[in-house]
Amino acid sequence: MIKLSKKALAINLGAGTIIITGFVSFMQTTFARPHVEACSTRYHRQISMQLDHDGIPLSAPELQAVANGQDEGVIENLTVAQFNEGPSKYAIGVKINKGSVAQRSELGQPGGVSLPWTPTTLEQPTAACLSYDVFLPAEFEFSGGGTLPGLFASTTNGNFGDVNNFTSNLAWHGDGEPKLYVETKAVANQRAAAFDTYERKLPRGKWIHVEQEVILNTGDQPNGVVRLWLNGRIESDVKSAWMRADSGISITGVAGEVYFGGSGTNGRAANDETVWLSPFVIRWN
Repeated sequence: MIKLSKKALAINLGAGTIIITGFVSFMQTTFARPHVEACSTRYHRQISMQLDHDGIPLSAPELQAVANGQDEGVIENLTVAQFNEGPSKYAIGVKINKGSVAQRSELGQPGGVSLPWTPTTLEQPTAACLSYDVFLPAEFEFSGGGTLPGLFASTTNGNFGDVNNFTSNLAWHGDGEPKLYVETKAVANQRAAAFDTYERKLPRGKWIHVEQEVILNTGDQPNGVVRLWLNGRIESDVKSAWMRADSGISITGVAGEVYFGGSGTNGRAANDETVWLSPFVIRWN
């Protein structure tokens, strides 16, 4: 059994450093792989991001409109293309320039994109399931760490920069070790942690199916849940999570972040890269 360290952690987030002491009190997890059915089978209402209009791929400015002015890097680094093979007919390509770091980072030239997707038909759920597929090129260099999409929660205005924001991203550390990175930005309780997975390295040169489930805590109780599946196998099952102190915070959408760095890393792109994503699908009950 893998045990999480109880030592204090310092995680550099570009704009500053969050010091975490005794983060096991923030959330707990067990790594005797549990048997938990993928969340896509347990949530029955859904909405999928549209990537075309009457068979024509959306342009970057058209896709930018779904972010309500909260995006970064979309015009410069995003394209939508049609695929003859793969999990979806259309996919998002994210260009990441050599030497770039995370969007909103002060550590260098930002690269990739931050595309918060906040669908208006999502009915402020407190539990939801995100699914999408990601393709990393066969020669993709992991270069110390990076960030991939996940769910986020905020107040009902859907502001990705809300001070009460909660995010949960798929990330990679080191030489490609996948992590479940969880952060709450509640002013009085700002905390973050990266949780291990069973998979030791994200596969390259093939599509990876990602599912993530978030169940927000009730009241001020640490009873939230965050889970991650890769290719149908559960990789992390985080329990006793504290994500919010305000019952007005609900799951708002997808933190569509794709770049090197962030998520507790100082990763920097070693080469020019393009990462491909299928349309995001959010499910709720």
